[in-house]
Amino acid sequence: MSTSTTHDAPPRDLPWHIVGRWQEFDGESRANWLRVIAIAAFYVVELLNFHGLSAGPVEWPKLAGIDAAFHRSVTAIALAGAAVSLCVLLCLRNRIFPGWLKFVSTTGDLLLLTAFLLVGDGPRTPLVVAYFLIIALSTLRFSLTLVRFATVGTLVGYLCVNGYVRWFGHADLAVPRYHQVLVLISLALTGIIAGQVIRSMKSMASEYAQRVQAGSSSVT
Repeated sequence: MSTSTTHDAPPRDLPWHIVGRWQEFDGESRANWLRVIAIAAFYVVELLNFHGLSAGPVEWPKLAGIDAAFHRSVTAIALAGAAVSLCVLLCLRNRIFPGWLKFVSTTGDLLLLTAFLLVGDGPRTPLVVAYFLIIALSTLRFSLTLVRFATVGTLVGYLCVNGYVRWFGHADLAVPRYHQVLVLISLALTGIIAGQVIRSMKSMASEYAQRVQAGSSSVT
């Protein structure tokens, strides 16, 4: 697996670094497929909202307020997300996995989701919950730094969405201040919990390795 990194000094915990890099690679692959599934699922909902559906007992009424311009914007954002997934897939297929790739793909997720919220109903749209999915995806890479990056990114993205509707005159899309604070607290706590999961896994792996080594030493 090519990492395309510079010749830095080896980390102090080399075994964990090696195992962690492989887990990051597998996690990036899983996160990429989940990204594709999420984009497809959300875009299907957008298609149903735009065109509506009436098939016997199954009926999905067309959502009022969705015009062709909005639909084109959402389509462009979905295509951009698909392009990000394709680039990540090509890198992984060719065993090109620099340390910064996971940060680039996560930044793409943050920008695309924030762009969708800006062209849509801002903080009022239910898709705000997708910020939590970005933090969850970062956990799959087993990188504490990435979890922190994703958490800060979601906080900044959500603040930008709220700032946009306030400063550019979209008062009808604004949510109460307590609503904003609760979402920000929830995002921060989700990131903290995800980080603690990574810390616990590293501690558990280290303790298990020490017990195995101690057992081998006692046998010899």
